[in-house]
Amino acid sequence: MNSKQAFTVIESFNRSKYGDPQQGDDFIVVNQNFVAVLDGATDISGARYNGISSGRFVAEIGAQFLENLSPDSNVIEAIEDITQAVKQSLLGVKPDKTPIYTPCFAMIIFSAARREIWRVGDCQYLLDGEGSNPTIQVDQITSQLRSLIVRSYLAQGKTIEDLLKDDPSPNFLAPFYRLQSALRNHPKEPFGYGAIDSTTVPKRYIEVIKVPEQVKSIVLASDGYPDLKATLTESETVLTKILTVDPLCYEHYLEQRGLAPNRESFDDRTYVRLTLHNY
Repeated sequence: MNSKQAFTVIESFNRSKYGDPQQGDDFIVVNQNFVAVLDGATDISGARYNGISSGRFVAEIGAQFLENLSPDSNVIEAIEDITQAVKQSLLGVKPDKTPIYTPCFAMIIFSAARREIWRVGDCQYLLDGEGSNPTIQVDQITSQLRSLIVRSYLAQGKTIEDLLKDDPSPNFLAPFYRLQSALRNHPKEPFGYGAIDSTTVPKRYIEVIKVPEQVKSIVLASDGYPDLKATLTESETVLTKILTVDPLCYEHYLEQRGLAPNRESFDDRTYVRLTLHNY
């Protein structure tokens, strides 16, 4: 199949948790060979690299690399080469303050030539509206811990409005984030998880999903959509409903952040939908 005719992008969207896409850590890459979503990890320390947030700094390196990736590349080659590009870039820059952890990002890629989806981390996909998007176990634990923190403050008399203005949970979670970074790309640890950083990604964290010939539609997205749907409008509608009933994201949909002043969602969100062509 000619990769130039392999797919058409029907809709795409990239918006930061602050509203302005330039403030976010997510990227979309679309060329005739690949479509990808890259989700930079938010470092609550606020550390910046060359004036850019740590997650955005490394995700942008990955996005630039993918623009020129050979269409014949396989998943192992691609991830190894992106990892090396990130490693070299980080060697040449120092953060303006001590970060919580080494910059990293999750990534999901559709390879047109191989008709495969490659995933490292917790980005999402749908094939004709169906997908398997498990949450990373350590993130589930962190979200439960944050729910406990929020509930404890509410039990002491704080209100939802109080905590929306000043959420104390990041102060409690920062030491945990430092600890859990040792689990990233750990080859054997049961609580381990995969991400693109400057270290080798073990094969256990690299997913390859073959796209069946009968599939006509693919959705790729970051984890900013708590219930990913087959269209952008549906996905946005579900997100709005969740943030309306649970703006702190501690009760109905547990997350590591909720809403806050100048924040319109709990995370950056990125969505791209493709129609596949069979010739």
